[in-house]
Amino acid sequence: MKDLPVPARLFVGGVLAGGTVALVVFAPRAIENPVLFAFLLVCSSLASALKVNLPLASSGSTMSVSYAVDFAALLLLGADQTMIVAAASAWSQCTFRTQARTATYRTLFSMASLVLTVKAAGWAFTLLGGTFAVPFTLLSITKPLVGAATTYFVFNTLLIATAIGLSTRQRIMRVWNENFLWSAPSYFVGALAAAIAASVIDRGGYWMA
Repeated sequence: MKDLPVPARLFVGGVLAGGTVALVVFAPRAIENPVLFAFLLVCSSLASALKVNLPLASSGSTMSVSYAVDFAALLLLGADQTMIVAAASAWSQCTFRTQARTATYRTLFSMASLVLTVKAAGWAFTLLGGTFAVPFTLLSITKPLVGAATTYFVFNTLLIATAIGLSTRQRIMRVWNENFLWSAPSYFVGALAAAIAASVIDRGGYWMA
């Protein structure tokens, strides 16, 4: 981290601090459904091994497809428990099947950024009328689902794009437009798939989902 430009260090440090505060303040004191929590934690960590290499010349960044599992966890468990699921998937993404050893600060940044992203998406979901961990229909959660997916996409990609832009001294919006904007449809498709899977899991169909 000492090799990063000062603005990048400050930004990474701010995200790490924010993620830590969010975990300390909002981390669940108890897990209501340990089996479901463990199932989603394992699925998210396994899915994180499936990566898309971002077309960046020097950063070597990747994007994990565990997003759909994390979003299903958000619908079934709520944001507080999903922060842990997402943090675990970020750690797995940076640890397993990597071409080179990931710097510790990058791993921690990925974990912290997902913690903040999940919490923000959870707030958007509830503000738009969504409810967690109860039976739902796709029609009833369309508005909060779209709002949460949009929030997740914006928070997650802008945090990463900002870190890359500050680290490589590129314009942040240029990095975002060229390397992340194209991924927007996948977030909405993933959210829809997550909602369908969450509905199946809520009815006991773990392995079918």
